[in-house]
Amino acid sequence: MIGSTNRVVSALEEGRVALGSLTLLQEPAVGEILGRSGYDFLVVDTEHAAADEQTVLAMVRGAQAAGCTPLIRLRHGDPKEILWALDTGAGGVVVPILESGEQARSVVDAAHYPPRGRRTVCSATRAAGHGTARGDFAEYLDWADQNVLTIGLVETRRGVECIDEILTAGIDVVMVGRADLSLDMGLGYAPWHPEVVAAAEEVVEKTIAAGATAGVLAYSTPEAKEWIARGVRFVVFSQPEMILSDAYRAARDELLGDLS
Repeated sequence: MIGSTNRVVSALEEGRVALGSLTLLQEPAVGEILGRSGYDFLVVDTEHAAADEQTVLAMVRGAQAAGCTPLIRLRHGDPKEILWALDTGAGGVVVPILESGEQARSVVDAAHYPPRGRRTVCSATRAAGHGTARGDFAEYLDWADQNVLTIGLVETRRGVECIDEILTAGIDVVMVGRADLSLDMGLGYAPWHPEVVAAAEEVVEKTIAAGATAGVLAYSTPEAKEWIARGVRFVVFSQPEMILSDAYRAARDELLGDLS
């Protein structure tokens, strides 16, 4: 086998919803838990986390061992950062603050080998089986082209305004970042503000119409269901740190509320 099955690719090809989560926690067990719970992917966040390369690599391995596809959220869309992330064997990259077609094309170019893109090659990377793919490297190149995902975060007014241009570049998944979008719109932290939701709906509708996959981060199961009903097929469900903090806070209030 050339590489690990990309469960996101499989889900989308079969018309199913790809369900995953995102974490800033630098702990490989997160991917193991998600995989064994039937989730398709884990987004390993390096944009907002103090993440070092070896820990990220351990998280990639942990998720894949449990059958969960790891995706890496980058700090920026630099081609060499995209190269490093994909050479770990991750199933794709999540690029923040996508705001133009030129930027989106640069991401697609960096993620794919020629002739589709300009990703540079090394046959000894983990993605290439530490050299074991050399026996039929053409097969590996073809596999990589089919199993690497580019996911762009639209999280500013400029990104929303340029969505048509972005969609011409061949990005696989366009994901709306409503928290940053609400701040950029001058509304403070307001992911559920009607103006933010309207902008997100516009991006989702145009993405689907263009034949790409629309994605969102859903903060609750009812919200996730609402976006799925709108045609979203890439759903990041909450974050383990949020789920933990909410559960611990609720337990504390239940246990000690009458005593405080």
